[in-house]
Amino acid sequence: MSDGARFEALRYRTALAVGQRIKLDASAAEALRARAVSVSEAFTLVDAAGGAFRASLQGLDGDRGEALVYEAMDRSPEPSLRVTLLCAVLARQRMLLVTQKATELGVWRVQPVFTTRSVGPEGLVHEKAHAWQGQAIKGAKQSRRASVPEVLPSVPLAEALGGLAWKTAAGRWYLDDRAGVTEDASRFPEAARDREAVLCIGPEGGWTDDERAALTARGAQALRLGGRVLRAETAVFAGLAVLQHRLGDLR
Repeated sequence: MSDGARFEALRYRTALAVGQRIKLDASAAEALRARAVSVSEAFTLVDAAGGAFRASLQGLDGDRGEALVYEAMDRSPEPSLRVTLLCAVLARQRMLLVTQKATELGVWRVQPVFTTRSVGPEGLVHEKAHAWQGQAIKGAKQSRRASVPEVLPSVPLAEALGGLAWKTAAGRWYLDDRAGVTEDASRFPEAARDREAVLCIGPEGGWTDDERAALTARGAQALRLGGRVLRAETAVFAGLAVLQHRLGDLR
């Protein structure tokens, strides 16, 4: 099973009810192990009717498990807008914070990218790239999500702009404090609501002119949120909050 499949929303094959003890199949058992869910720990799963429930893991034995359903959630914690975050690899281990908090804000996928002013491939060990996926798992537990964003391997920006997530997105945006526009409703078309989107965040020092041109040429819209210059990680959280409010379920 690929990482992407392991981190999809945990689902149960029939309708669930509070107080029900359920058997977990091999795929669910593997997904729970990937999420580092321990016995007696709570997790979220979605039933056949689309309802979200909290359950307590009662045991895992090989490729099988058992859980006790104890709470029906009144609203799904799953994001209706599937945002892929293209984020320049940030220095001083700030990607640890970015992956965790972006998960809490409902990001669907994280694609770290190398840009002219970002940390390069030689710096990934120092930035603890091996731990980024674990931070997304922590964020999913905090926000009670049934899914976990997959943190993809870091790639050059040009490669990410040719990837599947970019090609299939209904909307693409990049934050830029030098942009000559401000955030407004016309830049968030209704046709993009609850679909797939891409948000691009540059490094400290911002995008280069060539990177701006490449983003624009591939269909991304520049956004400038107010007159303040934000730190890169702050821009991630502000940008995600705006997109989720305008086009997703953060309202």
